[in-house]
Amino acid sequence: MGRYLRVYRVLGQTFGLWFRPFGAFTLLQLRQLVSAITLGLDHLCYPRHRNQAIDRPIFIIGNPRSGTTFLHRLLLGAGDMAAFELWEMLFPAITARKLLGGIVPRLDKLSPARYHPSDVHETSLRGIETDDVAWFFRTMDGPFAWAYFLAWQDKWGSELSRREFGIDGVTPHEEERFFDYYDACWRRNLTLKGAGRVLAKTSMLTMRLDAVLRRYPDCKLVYVIRDPVEVIPSGMSLLASVLENGYDVWNRTKEADQRRWVENLYQASCDMLRHFHEAHAAGKIPERNLCIVRYEDLIHDLESTMDRILDFVEIKPSEEFLDEVREQAARQRSYSSKHGHSPSQFGLTPERIRADLGFVYPAFGLSDRAG
Repeated sequence: MGRYLRVYRVLGQTFGLWFRPFGAFTLLQLRQLVSAITLGLDHLCYPRHRNQAIDRPIFIIGNPRSGTTFLHRLLLGAGDMAAFELWEMLFPAITARKLLGGIVPRLDKLSPARYHPSDVHETSLRGIETDDVAWFFRTMDGPFAWAYFLAWQDKWGSELSRREFGIDGVTPHEEERFFDYYDACWRRNLTLKGAGRVLAKTSMLTMRLDAVLRRYPDCKLVYVIRDPVEVIPSGMSLLASVLENGYDVWNRTKEADQRRWVENLYQASCDMLRHFHEAHAAGKIPERNLCIVRYEDLIHDLESTMDRILDFVEIKPSEEFLDEVREQAARQRSYSSKHGHSPSQFGLTPERIRADLGFVYPAFGLSDRAG
C-alpha cells in the first residue's frame, strides 16, 4: 500500500489528480486479488509448472527504443520460445488464463495500452510486450513507476531511484523476491504454451547484470545498442505521449517539474548505457552469455544479423521463419520512417548527448550520423 500512496502523492501534487486515481487503483487491487487466488490454485490444478525447467533463458536487454521490441516480436517466430502478451502479465496464473482467456483480451477500453501512440509503439492487450510490465503490475514500483510518475518529484541518483532500478541498495531478500516472482511467471508460461525456452525483453535486467548471471549462469543476453542521439529522445517521446494521452500532463504541470522530469529521464538513460558499457569493458559478462547487436544492423543487414543471433541463442529456425526474415528485410530496404524525435523537443542537443556518451560510439562501432 505504501507504494500506491507514493505514486498517489505524485499524481496529486504534480498533476493535480486527487480523485481520478482511485478508479485505477481499485482495478489494480482487484487484479491483485484475482492473481493471488489463481496463482494459488495453480498449485492444485497445474502442479507440474513447479518442475518446469528454465533452460538457457534468452533476455533481450538495452535501453528502451533501441529496437528491442522489434527483435523480441520477430525472434519469437523462430519457435520453441514463450513470451508474454500484455494481458498475460496482468494475470500470469495458468488458472486465470484458462478462465479469463476469452474475456480479458477484449477489454482494450480498460487497457493501459490504450494510451500508447500506435504509430510509435503499437500494442494492445494481445500484444507481445516487455516483461518489465509484470513487475509494475505486481508491486507498483520499479523502472516503470519511477519513469512515469516518481521521476517528476525525485532526482536521479537518489536512494529511491537506484533502488527502483535495482542498481544498489537492494538486499538479498529483495533480489530473491524479484527473481522468484519472475521464475514463477516464466515457468507457468512455458508450461501453458508447451515451449522450451523463455524469451523475455526487459530493460530492467540491463541494470541487474550481476544478479542475472548469478541466478541464470546459462542465460543468453542479447544487448541491442542504438545511437544515443536517436534512442534517448525517442524513449522520452514515448513516455511523454503516454502521459499526455492519459493525463494531459503538459497543461497540468509546472515548468520546473517538467524540466526535472526530463533531466531525470536523460540521466537515467545515460546511466543505463554507461552501466552496461562499464560491465562489458571490465569483462564482467562472459562471452558465452553475450551477443551485442547494433540497431543499424537490424535495419540494414537483418538476414545476416538474425543468423548470428540464432546461432548465439542456439535456436534452429524453420524455413517459414527464415522466409519471414527475408520478407521483413525486403520491407525494410524500401521503408522510410515518418517519425523523428529531435533532442531539442526536450531541451537537449546532439552535441550534449555525444559529449556525455562519447564512449558509446567507439565501444560498439556506432556511426554518429543521427541528429
